[in-house]
Amino acid sequence: MAKIEECFGYKSMWFAIKDVEADRLLFCCPYLKYVRETTWGDGLREIEEQWQSKAMLSGPYDGWTFLAGICLWDVSEVDQIVNIMSHMGECAGEVCFFASHRVSDAYAFAKMEQGKLIRLYSYADGQIFGCIGKKSDVEERLHLHLAEREEDLFEDEFDSLDEEDVLRIASEWSMNLETLFGREEARTIILEKICH
Repeated sequence: MAKIEECFGYKSMWFAIKDVEADRLLFCCPYLKYVRETTWGDGLREIEEQWQSKAMLSGPYDGWTFLAGICLWDVSEVDQIVNIMSHMGECAGEVCFFASHRVSDAYAFAKMEQGKLIRLYSYADGQIFGCIGKKSDVEERLHLHLAEREEDLFEDEFDSLDEEDVLRIASEWSMNLETLFGREEARTIILEKICH
């Protein structure tokens, strides 16, 4: 088997789903259509080149399956993000969502357990698109004090969310993506997003 030599995380959008097989996840998600099997490296290249329509499903790694691709949902589409997390939650006890894109200044994170949304924060270009749930333990540990209202975004007492914050939250809620480097590839699938 080939080893993982590159990863996503920066300028990326992904879901991390706990303890679920790929076929079961696809069964639960009407928005995603199986296209074909691929390798990890080819999958990353394809979702970058065909970013408007293709996504990659991988894993599991340490119990986490990853669904990655910029085409998935915009950080402004909070209702749709929660909806797809709910679909995934029908077959997995824990679902997380992360987005990070420094060029467009867009960042988001969300966590659902047993079908219940615990926390969601979504921000882009000076707008808060979603702030649901109380501040999480990981935000406390990272000393992140995020504005809950747009009028507070640029006040001194509030922090600006950045890509490193999103990756640190992902490491706490799911797994550190850097630990994927050098591992043997698990099954990897190219998917197409279906509009509903």
